[in-house]
Amino acid sequence: MSSISRSFQAFHPSSYGNTISSQDSLLWVSVSPSLKHFDLPLLKILNKNYAVARWEYQQSSDEASSLVEAVNLLVDYLKQSDRPIHLAGHGISGVVAMYAAERVPEFVKTLTLLGVGPQPGLTWHAHYYLQRLTTPCSQARVLAQFSRELFGSSPHSIKTLVNLLQNDLGSSPSPHSLYNIAKLDSVMLQVPLLLFGGELDFVVSPQIMQAWTAFMKSGDRIVSLPDGRHFFHYHFPDQVAIEITQFLSQKTALLIPVYSR
Repeated sequence: MSSISRSFQAFHPSSYGNTISSQDSLLWVSVSPSLKHFDLPLLKILNKNYAVARWEYQQSSDEASSLVEAVNLLVDYLKQSDRPIHLAGHGISGVVAMYAAERVPEFVKTLTLLGVGPQPGLTWHAHYYLQRLTTPCSQARVLAQFSRELFGSSPHSIKTLVNLLQNDLGSSPSPHSLYNIAKLDSVMLQVPLLLFGGELDFVVSPQIMQAWTAFMKSGDRIVSLPDGRHFFHYHFPDQVAIEITQFLSQKTALLIPVYSR
């Protein structure tokens, strides 16, 4: 099931409002319902300069995990637009955004990926299942360890973070499981690309982020946050928002025709 969240000023792909111009629309992809809280600080800042809408995908408890279904639904939504829009996402949500941008680049003005590597199967879920397969530790112990490593210092208790991560294992369209750690295909993207990584992120390490250079085009950028863990956009929303705003503004300016008399 997919939907457009009304938590932020929503935009409608087929309408041109008086206050929302084509360069002002940003669609944030969210396929991890239990973790979307950690996107809020960044989205609230971006919403000052852009019409931010959040595209949400949520599986019911009796549905099989399907990354393909999430991508297909996002592609269908993007095709409703009569103009390209800025697309962004973090982690597995960014993976969904990336595959959608590859499918319909004509509907995507720019793509911003946070905590996504060029080997898109490297999500925190993959690391979790690998840890479970290679150590005798219980789910609770592994998730407690991951809570510390993914978030670092946090106002939330370890118990709360463990519950959120546990819920994400069951509700996100991750292709990984205890029985299979999937390998996802890398893609060459046609759209302008902004990449973020945290230097303390064990999920998508700085070395993995540097591997993006083989896939980057002229004008694409990588931003590294020195103190950032995997959820760096939660801890450093102002810094991330500044970089996104600058990149989107530059790419939008390049798309606006200049007429001389």
